[in-house]
Amino acid sequence: MQTPFGKSSRILGWLYVVPALAFSLLFLLYPVVYNVINSLRTGQGISFGNFSELLHDPVFCLAFRNSILWVIVTTLIQMLFGFILAFVLENYARRFRVVLRTVLFLPMAVTPTVSAIVFGNIYAPQYGLLYGVFQSLGISDKFPTLLGDPHLATYAVQMVNIWQWLGFYVLMYSVGIASLDTEVLAAADVDGAFGWKRIRHVVWPMLRSTHWSLLVLGSIQALQQFPLIYLMTEGGPANTTQVLATYIFQKGFVENQMPFASAISVILLLLALLLAGLQLLATRGDFSIGGAKS
Repeated sequence: MQTPFGKSSRILGWLYVVPALAFSLLFLLYPVVYNVINSLRTGQGISFGNFSELLHDPVFCLAFRNSILWVIVTTLIQMLFGFILAFVLENYARRFRVVLRTVLFLPMAVTPTVSAIVFGNIYAPQYGLLYGVFQSLGISDKFPTLLGDPHLATYAVQMVNIWQWLGFYVLMYSVGIASLDTEVLAAADVDGAFGWKRIRHVVWPMLRSTHWSLLVLGSIQALQQFPLIYLMTEGGPANTTQVLATYIFQKGFVENQMPFASAISVILLLLALLLAGLQLLATRGDFSIGGAKS
């Protein structure tokens, strides 16, 4: 096939791709390459000195551990409750599922900045909503300073993250459950698979692809968590809520140690790529969102 310019349609097709390719190279690939090069810059030239220093930095080790805990705690809790709520909506509350889905999905429309401000006031001592509840029960003297307690601050912020993103997990599981093979479900009914047995041996395994997708997406989102933590605690108290993303900001923009911050961001990128690779290995592209082979 010849185009008006005398070239093949394949060449014309590549011309359509060029703008998007140029955009990707300029705004996606170039920053990554530049960041990797910047992470290798030290006072002695190009070396792995920044990465060696990371291993001896106690705050980085704490931030790395906290990031992993964020991934495990928030992602698994959201997956568990997301599946339970989606199963209830699809099987026992079908008449109200549209309204309930909307209610559960609304927190995602709220920016993390607004969520941080609202829950910061809810958690606040002396005047916060939770303090008012304790006061009405006559136990205001036992009110914990949630964001100021090193043992509670991380969990307090994680609860806000779980509240905000739970609706996404419910929606994904709802789509997965709705797309399950009805013939398999009918066969399970005939075999007497009801209640817990139906969930454990039929529904849950058939949602394999959904599990993996949410696990990877949720893990990457948890690894990149920044505004919520920074606005609510700034990584404190005593760095107990510090994660990789907030530590990158502190080192790069507060302490002006850009090469060191770049080294941390490379570690964060490698973790995200590792998770994405695990998803590809697990699913191998053989499963749809509902778990059936495509």
